[in-house]
Amino acid sequence: MTKNIFSRAAHCAGQIITGIADRLNGNTARRRALKQRLYVAMLAAEQHRIVAARAVQHRTTGLTKHNALLHWRADFHRHAV
Repeated sequence: MTKNIFSRAAHCAGQIITGIADRLNGNTARRRALKQRLYVAMLAAEQHRIVAARAVQHRTTGLTKHNALLHWRADFHRHAV
């Protein structure tokens, strides 16, 4: 328990120090741009996975059921954040 508390505190302190150093060095905008690119790439990968799953379902059943589409869309939005 104590080890977990110290670990979390050290992680938070590290993030604070990194944030201060980034502001001083001007890396904040660069880090933000990298995070946005990573987020867009993740969304594209998720979208590709959904399209591939739909293609497999269409090949196996001939028709994609409405419920399956709703499930895939919900799964996509759940994992997109």
